[in-house]
Amino acid sequence: MARALVFDATPLIYLVRVSLGESLRRLSNPKYVPESVYEELMRGETGGRPESSLIRELVEDATIVVTRPRSTSLVRRLVKIAAEDPRKPLHMAEAEALALARELDGIMIADDHVARSIAKMIHAELHGTGYLLGKMYLEHQLSKEEAITKVREMRRAGWRLSEDDYREILNYLGGL
Repeated sequence: MARALVFDATPLIYLVRVSLGESLRRLSNPKYVPESVYEELMRGETGGRPESSLIRELVEDATIVVTRPRSTSLVRRLVKIAAEDPRKPLHMAEAEALALARELDGIMIADDHVARSIAKMIHAELHGTGYLLGKMYLEHQLSKEEAITKVREMRRAGWRLSEDDYREILNYLGGL
């Protein structure tokens, strides 16, 4: 069975924003989101963000399962580890996603560099949105050109990533 994907908010927002909800739905992996991330996503619904309604649909049709990590002590420990560097906090939602990914022996999908650093420290697998686009390509949900176009569309839609990260994603997708 394919490993579970555990989402942070940003990848879901931008995948849905560039019309990849159906591709996400068809991925073979089970998909999860912690309750705190889901609540964060749904706050956008009251603010008139259409992607929030589409994410709600993915939850209602059980494409994405909303749950909590069993270990609240792991969540607290992750927040504490990140708090040792006050310039780079790990938010509760990200900590819960990391804890859930670890509990499920899954893969966290996040673009946050702090979450990436903490994932390495606790030996949890974390990949970004580019990885997910590559997975969609490998599972024949998108062509390579469509995946590269979607990266550009997400960036135009407000997805914030460094120029180095942008080039790295384009190189990764181009090399598949």
